[in-house]
Amino acid sequence: MSTIHRAFARAGLNVKHIQKLAAKRNPTIRADFVRRIAQYPTEYLVCLDEVSKDDWTYARLWGRSRVGTRVEQHDPFVRKRRLSMVAALALDEGIVAAKVVEDSFHRETFMEYLHDDVVSAIIIIFYILVDIL
Repeated sequence: MSTIHRAFARAGLNVKHIQKLAAKRNPTIRADFVRRIAQYPTEYLVCLDEVSKDDWTYARLWGRSRVGTRVEQHDPFVRKRRLSMVAALALDEGIVAAKVVEDSFHRETFMEYLHDDVVSAIIIIFYILVDIL
């Protein structure tokens, strides 16, 4: 989520702008995109997703107290240890490549993941498909 937020901030966008853009979606343009993407076989499509987790992720969701008093929580007090994972999901194969790093993915680590893990996994899948055909 933080990577997406930083990308939007660099582009000068915020949640309000994104909501306005989503409300103005054009069904014709969307149908054109679906038509263009439908020309590719499913084994050509790969989706990437990133997720981050630390020990405080779920602790922040709960906690109530009376106005003017602090919430007493008994949760782990671990800071500065955040794990991020990115996975490549092929529609017909499932997860084809995944990588977990401590802290967040940066441009260099993400490009390294794409080059070393995703591209090599896709090449292997391609060779398997060629052998089958």
